[in-house]
Amino acid sequence: MKRRTTIDIGTNTMLMLIADYDSANHKVSRILDIQQVPRLGKGVDAERNIVPESVNKAIEILNEFRKLSEENGSEVITATATSFIRDAHNSADFLSAVRAASGINIEILSGSDEAKWTFIGGVYDKLSEKDNSITTIDIGGGSTEITVARNFTDIRSLKDEDISCKSMNIGSVRINEKFLSSHPPAFENLVLAEQFINEHLREIDFSIDDTALVGVAGTITTLGAIKLGLDKFAADKVDNLVISLEEIEKILDKLIPMPLEEIYVMGDYMTGRADIVIPGILILKCFMRKFGFSEVKISTKGLRYGIFLRDA
Repeated sequence: MKRRTTIDIGTNTMLMLIADYDSANHKVSRILDIQQVPRLGKGVDAERNIVPESVNKAIEILNEFRKLSEENGSEVITATATSFIRDAHNSADFLSAVRAASGINIEILSGSDEAKWTFIGGVYDKLSEKDNSITTIDIGGGSTEITVARNFTDIRSLKDEDISCKSMNIGSVRINEKFLSSHPPAFENLVLAEQFINEHLREIDFSIDDTALVGVAGTITTLGAIKLGLDKFAADKVDNLVISLEEIEKILDKLIPMPLEEIYVMGDYMTGRADIVIPGILILKCFMRKFGFSEVKISTKGLRYGIFLRDA
């Protein structure tokens, strides 16, 4: 088993997985799974440029991740980046600066590849022995990916043509900067945000009927932590938790009038997320309402696990 590191560089978070792979049992044995929340994509929606502060943060965190990889005996590092780098005019300069300062090459994933590998990473350990039909929703900072696969039993047998996916430019950071940057948000801005989200959801041009919904990424894992009343995030408690649309709407109604300071102290999982949790939940609520989902199962895994499996 070769020990590997995968790094997911998102609009809001940077996540690192160090793991071993047991090919006989198709098992990912986690050594270290951590995240930081530097919000590298701040302002990209409006400015279309990655700011120097974000370049420096990325280099600092990647050097830290590389050191941890070396200390844990990882032989290979694969780093991928998503929405905010896809959108930035100066992405080539960003990639060059990071490579020169950290020695790490960053692969920019297309929206469809991000969706596919997030799906695989999010559901690979949640399959039943009978045929599976699953939709995943990945609410990131800059984009949201919806992915569907039907009637499969083995994730390894999935081909590109078996998967339908859509990447949309609605993410928690993007919606926050566009509509909800004042806290608590004004009612009319919430209405405008929902209208904007629903316009983008109309881009989904494939059937989602008769599938189970699995949610990945920070908005959904945060909802799980809130439901459980956690002070400190615990992945083992949140992973596989099912949360209903009714519960999601009650949590949203509770958060909307709260001052930002009160949201911050709900738990350690609100660090770097307190101001974007409401727009993230709005995206989830609009999606579930539009497509008739009454509940979502939470996955604490996702893209970094999918890329690990891709390269294992």
